[in-house]
Amino acid sequence: MNIVKTIIFSTLMLMLASITPLANAASTGWLVNDNHPPVKVRFMLTGELDETTQTVPAILDVQLDDDWKMYWRTPGEGGIAPKIDWSESSNLDVVDWQWPTPQQYTIMGYKTQGYQHEGVFPIHLKVDDINQNTALKGKFTLSSCTTVCVLTDYELELDFVADELTADTEAMFAFNKSVSTVPQQVDSKTSAENINIGWDSIKELLQVTVLDSQWRRPQVIVDGDKETNFNPIGVTRQSQPDGSDAWVAQFEVSNWSGDPKLLEKQLNVTVSDNQRAYEYKTGVQPTSIEAAGSSLLTMMLFALIGGLILNVMPCVLPVLGMKLSSVIAAPDLQKNQIRSQFIASALGIIVSFWLLAAFVITLKFTGQAIGWGVQFQNPWFIGFMVVVTSVFAVNMLGAFEINLPSSLQTKLATTGGNDHRGHFLQGMFATLLATPCSAPFLGTAVAFALGADVLSLVVIFTALAIGMALPWILVAMFPQIARYFPKPGRWMNIVKVFFSVMLLITSLWLISLLSSFISVVVLWVVAALFVIIFFGLMAKQYGLPAVIASFSMVLMIAAIGAFATSDDWSNPLPTDLAWTPLEQTDIASSVAQGKTVFVDVTADWCITCKANKVGVILQDPVYSALKQDNITLVEGDWTTASQPITDYLQSHGRFGVPFNVVYGPNAPEGIKLPVILTTEQVLAAIERASGN
Repeated sequence: MNIVKTIIFSTLMLMLASITPLANAASTGWLVNDNHPPVKVRFMLTGELDETTQTVPAILDVQLDDDWKMYWRTPGEGGIAPKIDWSESSNLDVVDWQWPTPQQYTIMGYKTQGYQHEGVFPIHLKVDDINQNTALKGKFTLSSCTTVCVLTDYELELDFVADELTADTEAMFAFNKSVSTVPQQVDSKTSAENINIGWDSIKELLQVTVLDSQWRRPQVIVDGDKETNFNPIGVTRQSQPDGSDAWVAQFEVSNWSGDPKLLEKQLNVTVSDNQRAYEYKTGVQPTSIEAAGSSLLTMMLFALIGGLILNVMPCVLPVLGMKLSSVIAAPDLQKNQIRSQFIASALGIIVSFWLLAAFVITLKFTGQAIGWGVQFQNPWFIGFMVVVTSVFAVNMLGAFEINLPSSLQTKLATTGGNDHRGHFLQGMFATLLATPCSAPFLGTAVAFALGADVLSLVVIFTALAIGMALPWILVAMFPQIARYFPKPGRWMNIVKVFFSVMLLITSLWLISLLSSFISVVVLWVVAALFVIIFFGLMAKQYGLPAVIASFSMVLMIAAIGAFATSDDWSNPLPTDLAWTPLEQTDIASSVAQGKTVFVDVTADWCITCKANKVGVILQDPVYSALKQDNITLVEGDWTTASQPITDYLQSHGRFGVPFNVVYGPNAPEGIKLPVILTTEQVLAAIERASGN
């Protein structure tokens, strides 16, 4: 009986001995590099086999001590992705390495993505013959980092016959757990429906829009293949636009090596939150990316610069010149007087911007159209500005002064004296004249302000005010600047006449804006009477020569204005550009037909719009480009209030004119152009949108 027990025990031991090598053969065991003890690695087979695809599941398990991290397949700004060289293996066809959703980290100031403490990767090994021995020989190269980075190699060696493997429950559990952390692959059709990728080569920004409304606050990671030369860094700005279910993430590209080749390329977009993770693959389209997601501090800087530039625009320059001439004309003014006068004007600018902000906030809360210069759509406002500019024009001649009712007791157009209320009103007047002008940086800052909350709107408008008031503040801070002005003399009469004529032209221009509301005949009569009164006062004050010189100046500027606004004079070419009203155009249908659509949203009161037209649109080579058969021209006239045009502007995050955008087969979302156009930018946008 004991002999029988001994035989049975020996048989069992032999069976266990024969099984144990099979089980052990499915794992390399833990591997440690003596030069880097904080990391250990093992490679395990689950023991399963898919005979149809001849695939064996495996797991690569990397354990990292303390704060050590390893990288994802695309490391980010720095680091090296882990890799395995299987070239020495035999009976091995394809290795499919799957990557769990990574976390994003900042290591030594660089934005990276990877794994901390542990990285467990499911891998599928496809063998050539499941009945033959497979000799795995892999060199696993791993970069792990804390405040320092260490590059180590691990030799993965494992022999097995796929058809003879035994299931390993530990490896199976680890494999299934890691598979659950791998983003689900989404087909191309669903990817296109849920993800938009736009590339702005000018700003060097990549924008990913996630349209799926199921996400709470997703993490968005983008990567591509080697052909795209694409090495993205972490999301710089991520936001959810007001009233939208979409998420928008922007990526800077300053660390790319060489020129990125992104247009029409396929990129991977990994989107994840605590609940789920998906990996989309979709193409890149050219676009123009707004800086609406920028920080408030950046927009404040834009507002300061934009406000400063307003001073050299034709709308404001006469008022600033008028103020400087008043200082020159009064050389006996003390520093304190100069300082107080310019401070009063600067305060007038700031207060008027606050009033504009209050006006805009009121319009927003009442659901009305809002925008930069929108008050010029109101004939009563234009009429008020005609009166004010006319009073300033004749007062510059020194012909008379007008006092308001005794309740106000202030001079509207005073250029000197100790009463600072007139200087305050001059500052307010300068601001009102600035609103029909757009300038670089101004459009971006205003769009941010009008689309932001009330506090941000007030902050941006205050920054605009300070920027515009800077020249006035500069003289107030350093009144000794006045010493460097030319000494007063007879030439001052010429300066006064010049600025009064500039204000006269401004008044006539404002009168012309009323043609959308009042009979042209009536306007001609009003303009003629004003010109007669103006030159009559000038003749009385300065004599006939001044009238002849001024009238010649008006005719010259009027000719230039006609040149700028008339289709017959603005270009020697036949000006037969056929514009279709924006309200009557289906842009999407035109693009679907392969057309390139050039949209120009303009207004008669927008001086920058006129400059764009005469300087770029009606000049070759842009003119000839717009004449091509595949170009559709669309114009939105915002001279008077138009809800469709307002909605169109706001759909693009704009709240003022000019606004130009180019659509095409390669840019169905549109390529937005800068406020002040250049020939090169317009031609480049048409070429990109058309795909030429």
